[in-house]
Amino acid sequence: MAEDSTSPKRGLLIFGGIVSLLAGIFAIVAPGIFSILLTEFLGALLLVTGVVGLFQALLGKNIAHRVLSLLSAIVRVAAGSALFFMTTEGVAILTLILAGVFVAEGIFCISTSFSMRSNPAWIWLLLNGVVALVLGGMIFSKWPSDAAWVVGLLYGIQSIFAGSVFLMLGLRTEKK
Repeated sequence: MAEDSTSPKRGLLIFGGIVSLLAGIFAIVAPGIFSILLTEFLGALLLVTGVVGLFQALLGKNIAHRVLSLLSAIVRVAAGSALFFMTTEGVAILTLILAGVFVAEGIFCISTSFSMRSNPAWIWLLLNGVVALVLGGMIFSKWPSDAAWVVGLLYGIQSIFAGSVFLMLGLRTEKK
C-alpha cells in the first residue's frame, strides 16, 4: 500500500497517538482536576492572547482592520477572564461545547472512515466516530448536573479512542 501525499507522516501519527493516550489516562484518573485545569488553561490562553491582541490593535501600524481586531481582542479577554476567574461556570460551558465537538467529530470520523476503506485501520476511525457520537449524546443528556467531572472523564475516554486511532493509523502506514 502506497502512502498518499496528503497523509500525515507515520512518526507524527504514532507520537500523537501516544500523547493522546497519556492525556486520556490522566483525564480519567482525575476527571475533576482535569476539568478545572483545562478550563483555567483555556482561560489563561484566551486572556493572554486577548491582551496581546489589544496591544496590537491599539499600537499596531496596520489600521485597516483595527476595529475588528480590537473587538476580537476584547472578546478574548472577556472569555478568558470568565473561564479563568469563574471556573465552575466555565466548566459548565466547556462541557456543553465539548458535547458539540464530540458530535461534530463523530459525524466527521464516520463519514471519513468510509472514504478510507483501502486503509486496513479504517474500522478504527469508524469506531472512534461512533464513540464520539455516543459520548456527545451522553453529555447533552446530563448537562449541566454532571458538568464538574464529565469534561475530564469523557474527554479522557475520547482521547484514549482517538489516540488508539492515531496509533493504529501510524503503525499501519508504510514508511517512506
